[in-house]
Amino acid sequence: MFRRLIIGLMLASSLLIAGCGDQPRVKVESIEMVSKEVGSPDFRRLVKICFDQPLSGDYYHEIVFESKDGFVFEGSGKIRAAVSDPDNPCIIKNINQYVNKKSPPRARDLINRYLPKGNVASVKISVWGTESGEKGIKMDTKEFKDL
Repeated sequence: MFRRLIIGLMLASSLLIAGCGDQPRVKVESIEMVSKEVGSPDFRRLVKICFDQPLSGDYYHEIVFESKDGFVFEGSGKIRAAVSDPDNPCIIKNINQYVNKKSPPRARDLINRYLPKGNVASVKISVWGTESGEKGIKMDTKEFKDL
């Protein structure tokens, strides 16, 4: 009886563990720079990131923008599917959301000046699955040029 209980517990725990942490692997399909020349300056520079499938859950990403003028700007953070459109494989991020304490002084002005659509030489993006809020398994890294 005791032996059956132990075997049953081991089997149940292995099934639970096998189901945890299964996050679909995603690949970045495309990146598009979106510029709006009207409205608030904080919402003029956007990046549209498209994946091979809609996101399910949280993912962590790092992104590096390089302008044709030599300006380099990098940022990172979590990404997830839009609540209003969970079946869309593309998300839109405001580039100003990447500004942090490591950013250059007046970073928002520099983004507005050097990262409009058509002046971006390259964008490199890396995506990881998240495990308890931390970087997990690396899923994809891609570089896109002349955006």
